[in-house]
Amino acid sequence: MTFMSGVTLVTFALRQEGYPFARKLAQRRIKGGLVFGRLGASEIVVCWLGIGVQYVDSFARVIAESEARLIINSGFAGAVRSLLEAGDFVLANNYSSQEPVEKLRTSKLFAARGKLVSVREIAGPETKKRLSLEKNVLAVDMECDRAAMICRNFSVPHVTAKMISDRSDETVPALFAGGKFRGPDDVFDAIQFSARMLVLREKLASRLTQLVPEAG
Repeated sequence: MTFMSGVTLVTFALRQEGYPFARKLAQRRIKGGLVFGRLGASEIVVCWLGIGVQYVDSFARVIAESEARLIINSGFAGAVRSLLEAGDFVLANNYSSQEPVEKLRTSKLFAARGKLVSVREIAGPETKKRLSLEKNVLAVDMECDRAAMICRNFSVPHVTAKMISDRSDETVPALFAGGKFRGPDDVFDAIQFSARMLVLREKLASRLTQLVPEAG
């Protein structure tokens, strides 16, 4: 696969998280499961990691072949800090490299900056409450630790910037996350959460269009 040199690679766990951003790219084209395009002066490649970074090998191959100049690991996270609301955009200092974080020091894009924690299953309020006892934990997700590790292995500058999908006292509805049907309330909760996510995906796409030039 042929890449332009010095691309900015933007990653999401799932396609449905990232397509609103991909649609904002000029000269957009799809090849080999990746989305290519331009955002202003930046060459962009959008890559899907899978939940928990299932596609480790393909992600590493894309980094190597693209000679990425910057990687933005994005998508959604669950709030641990009680003041965070759905739609807040947060910067994970512990999963971002120093150079782009310094560029973003005065950025107004973020509601908060601090520590993200990766978990292996969707975190409910009890898990979030436990994590809140740790210092400066903002949110949880399922990809940021492995994604950042791969970026560090390739010595590529990287930023982890996530949008909050659920508050600290919420959990992602079981049906929305592919769980089993337990009753009518599950359907109602899943529909409500799906409607929220439709709005948040567009908001995330807008934030990322601003983040790319600021971080680059």
